[in-house]
Amino acid sequence: MNTTTYGMHLTLRVSNVERPSALNGSREISDLLKTLVHRIDMRILAGPLVGEEEGDADHSGWSGVVILYESHAAIHTYPNRREAFIDIFSCVPFDPMMVNETLSDFFGSFDIMEENLFHRGIHWGADVKKEMRSWVESR
Repeated sequence: MNTTTYGMHLTLRVSNVERPSALNGSREISDLLKTLVHRIDMRILAGPLVGEEEGDADHSGWSGVVILYESHAAIHTYPNRREAFIDIFSCVPFDPMMVNETLSDFFGSFDIMEENLFHRGIHWGADVKKEMRSWVESR
């Protein structure tokens, strides 16, 4: 049976960010998201939307999201902990190494504490129109 995938989903938790100032601020998060999606050949439909989470030192930080023609990209940062969570959900393939290179450009060095890469739609057959029609009819 021929199968194909309909994109990817990458999640990362990074720690020990060398430049925690890159995790701290609306402009910093916006610039990172715009650069990241450009480098992985995606297009912004809306955003970035960035908000600050105020709280105790360990739980304060910034969250940002861009809605892409290809799905979305998001980040949640904890500057005082020098950590971030990154989520890229896409209906097209992209290069995870380019994600890491872009993060290095902004963060300096960092440790990847968690990394998950999922291929979306692997259970579907190669006939995209047939599969989509079936999916729509089942909803």
